[in-house]
Amino acid sequence: MGVKKTYISIGYASFGVLFGFSAFLVWNIAYQQPWTAAAGGLSGVLALWALVTHIMYIQGYWQTWLKGLRFFLFMGVSLSLLSVTAFITFLAIAISKKQSLSDPRSLYLSAVWSFMSLKWSFLLSLYAHRYRKEFADISILSDF
Repeated sequence: MGVKKTYISIGYASFGVLFGFSAFLVWNIAYQQPWTAAAGGLSGVLALWALVTHIMYIQGYWQTWLKGLRFFLFMGVSLSLLSVTAFITFLAIAISKKQSLSDPRSLYLSAVWSFMSLKWSFLLSLYAHRYRKEFADISILSDF
């Protein structure tokens, strides 16, 4: 991955952290809707993990710690499954209760933030896979 693309990804992940944690605070404090707050907080944490992945790539930590990338990949895939489950569940409950799309306390917004968590968990898995693939060749060569 090119250095310029990495810096763009760092900026994108930084905004994801900011928006995820702000959603966590707003829906906990202002709207008192814990499900949307939890989904927004999870989105922020996953964006933070993606940000850490990029920063560690730039600093060169992944060259010596490929097991960490495997862990990030595993967590990304696991949290993708959790996010898909939450998205489907929130959407089904909101539809069955005939909630309003414009109500900030409806579960439709929880479904939206679950989808954002799905996006960040997918990106975390994608970045971990790419970095692991890039450094796996170097690791094989250094074994000889």
